[in-house]
Amino acid sequence: MLIFAHIFAGALLGLGFWHLTNDRRAIIVCIVASILPDLIDKSLGLLFPLVLGGGRTVFHSLMIVGVILLCLLLFFRSCFVLLAAGVACSVLLHQIFDEMWTLPANWFYPLLGPFQGQMIPEYMGTYFWLEITDPSEWMFMIASVAILAASYRGMMYIPCVSLPDTIKTGAYTLVVAGLLGMGLYLVVAGFTSTTGTFITPSYNQIPTVMAGVLALCGAVIMRGETFSTPRRVVP
Repeated sequence: MLIFAHIFAGALLGLGFWHLTNDRRAIIVCIVASILPDLIDKSLGLLFPLVLGGGRTVFHSLMIVGVILLCLLLFFRSCFVLLAAGVACSVLLHQIFDEMWTLPANWFYPLLGPFQGQMIPEYMGTYFWLEITDPSEWMFMIASVAILAASYRGMMYIPCVSLPDTIKTGAYTLVVAGLLGMGLYLVVAGFTSTTGTFITPSYNQIPTVMAGVLALCGAVIMRGETFSTPRRVVP
């Protein structure tokens, strides 16, 4: 999947860990962790193309999930343990959305040998073009911004024109409705093997279904989320 689909998945996961930890930072932590595999592995692939040129190597392996969780659990206590779990879960979710089971040597490294695969030629330009021409990415980006804005409202002062609550509510409802419609369309398109759709032109059948399920989950979660501070207090 592309970057804003990963970011949106991290935002949804962060909402869950926010309610578990009573720590709003969980949202940002999960968002950052959800794109960490691409940030690190793509950089490593560009720096060491002969060894790590696949672009889905170290941080796309199950090994790193265990290492991250173990390291974070050793250094944090109390509610930070759950934040550590949020990081590991976000990285694992990224791997699932990237269909890492199709690259078993990389996913189960080092059990099945060295890393395999090759990065897309002219990766940066190709990746940028895929981002701006994929309508689902725009929808996931808007939804991610909506979650962040609703989650952190009132915590910082930003000089701007204050919008009436009716406009804010209406805009948020449109985002939820957009996710719902897109999700239904993508799930149907995926299960009917309609690949390369207008909404996800670069996806094949399985990523299309996963993007649809992600959008539907987002619509349900955002519709029921009050964005109020959780009552649960973690010692």
